[in-house]
Amino acid sequence: MKQSGVRLKSVMFAIAAMLAGPLAAQDYPAKPVQMLIPFPPGGSVDILGRGFANVLDAKINQRVIVQNRGGAGLTLGMAALVQAPADGYTILYSPVTPVSIQLHRMKGLAYGKDSAIPICQTFENMFFVAVGPKSPFQTIRDLLDFGKANPGKLRYGVPGLGGSPHLAAAEFLIKAGVQMTDVPYSGEIVFAPHVLTGEIEIGIATTTLVFTQKLRPLAVFAAQRMTNYPNVPTVGELGFSVLPSGYGGIFVRSGTPAPIVARLEAACRQATSDSAYRDLAEKNFQQSDYLDRAAFTARLDADFKSKATLIPTLNLPEQ
Repeated sequence: MKQSGVRLKSVMFAIAAMLAGPLAAQDYPAKPVQMLIPFPPGGSVDILGRGFANVLDAKINQRVIVQNRGGAGLTLGMAALVQAPADGYTILYSPVTPVSIQLHRMKGLAYGKDSAIPICQTFENMFFVAVGPKSPFQTIRDLLDFGKANPGKLRYGVPGLGGSPHLAAAEFLIKAGVQMTDVPYSGEIVFAPHVLTGEIEIGIATTTLVFTQKLRPLAVFAAQRMTNYPNVPTVGELGFSVLPSGYGGIFVRSGTPAPIVARLEAACRQATSDSAYRDLAEKNFQQSDYLDRAAFTARLDADFKSKATLIPTLNLPEQ
């Protein structure tokens, strides 16, 4: 009789545990949500992320509190996400760099490719092949033809080795069969004066730099031409398939209950299409391009595979 009572209690506990997840998901979010940003305060992604948080809290009727977790090539933010409970109360607003790039470059990371769920894409930062206003190169074909005829003579500035701009340029040049010399800087604003004076011929630059420094864009790493620069061809139009990693969005820890994931995806779609967020993105020269969970995941998977092939060929320093 005693054993029957113990078994009954065990069954009741099991049923209660099974019900706890769905009930918790139905009430989600019942408390503030922490949103991690893997950059220090003040940068373009941080500004856009804080704007997204302000819009998101209205969509989920709960406060969204931003926490900056910058450092270690954006991997600290992803590590903090996967170490948090899988309950949807910690999310990450981040470029895909910690997954698409750093998993191929850094050893001993506290997460793997499947440690987080991509919820939705919320932004994209476009990169241009750009030259100074006094440059003799008027078109991207002029540049590539000169580069082929003069291997290694042309130099292009990038904000660090192994980042999204550098890898996009490297993949482009490999596929174009052109050898140029990469020149790493601590940031694009540092190489801008050198592009303007011609000390280096090319900069792999964001829309912000192209616009503010009045650089001449020759090609853009994008799926379609930019409305602000309709005469600038995409690298795809030139015949080269390149998968840049300047996009990002919302991630949540793997193991988060499916109803919570669905709730976040719906809220993410609403927040990304909100006029306040879209206006902020435009003001900061970002693209507020939304992709749902399936499309965002597929894009990240293709990007991850592409970088797995590209990165070993570049002889980058180990991190």
